[in-house]
Amino acid sequence: MQKIIDGVKIHYEIIGQGHPVIFLHGLCLDLNFMKKNYSQLLDRRAYRQIYIDLPGMGESSSFSEPRPSSDFLLNLLLKFIKALKIVHFSICGHSYGGYLALGIAHACPTQVTSLFLSCPVVTANPINRITAKHLNIKNQEFDAAKENKYTPDFIKMNVIVNNLTWKKYLAEIVVGLKKCDFNFINQLQADNYKYYELANEKNIKKWHSETPVFFLMGKHDHVVGYKEQATLAQNFKTSNLLILEDAGHNLPLDQPELFATCVKYFFKQAI
Repeated sequence: MQKIIDGVKIHYEIIGQGHPVIFLHGLCLDLNFMKKNYSQLLDRRAYRQIYIDLPGMGESSSFSEPRPSSDFLLNLLLKFIKALKIVHFSICGHSYGGYLALGIAHACPTQVTSLFLSCPVVTANPINRITAKHLNIKNQEFDAAKENKYTPDFIKMNVIVNNLTWKKYLAEIVVGLKKCDFNFINQLQADNYKYYELANEKNIKKWHSETPVFFLMGKHDHVVGYKEQATLAQNFKTSNLLILEDAGHNLPLDQPELFATCVKYFFKQAI
């Protein structure tokens, strides 16, 4: 399915019916990352799962005018949600998708009923983030025979390195990387991340909310860390914060069983 919002094609898929849940993937990925990690965990009779390809990624279109920015993407998403005639909804966001999820919740706090955020970006400019030290826990079964052009990124991003996480990486991440318009990403992050940062980023960090939230973090996340998110969690009246020891930025790949347990727990409590 697709909708044209301000001239930009937004590709999306809907599974199930009931309370709407919007899923926002990380940068350079596509909706398959979220769908493969969430779709079997939520009751399709109770939740209307809406998986979105962000512009420039997946099957959604890119644009160069106006200049790509997080603020423009945020407004596109707000208009997309309105076009679907959704009033109250939950959001699940990973990494950059978590950043946009926080932006949406801040923009329309009475509409967002809950947030589930895995490894969310809190500070857009990487130079200003408080990150953690990455490490690899390798299984001897994973060897050089599996090497291809994506292996270095897999080793760089995953903490748990074995046949299972490699298989998940190929199915959930590489499929998105192959569709990504990296020229669009470069424009989005150009000029020292000036356009990547939401105009309300500082206000979001100070914002106090009654929206239930779950922050699920990896202790070895070298991309966004976990300390800023732990601080932000204190601003939410109802918050869950879990920092997994053997996990990094690709947390759903590193610890799929714990990830699934957290999702199921939260969505039994959240509506």
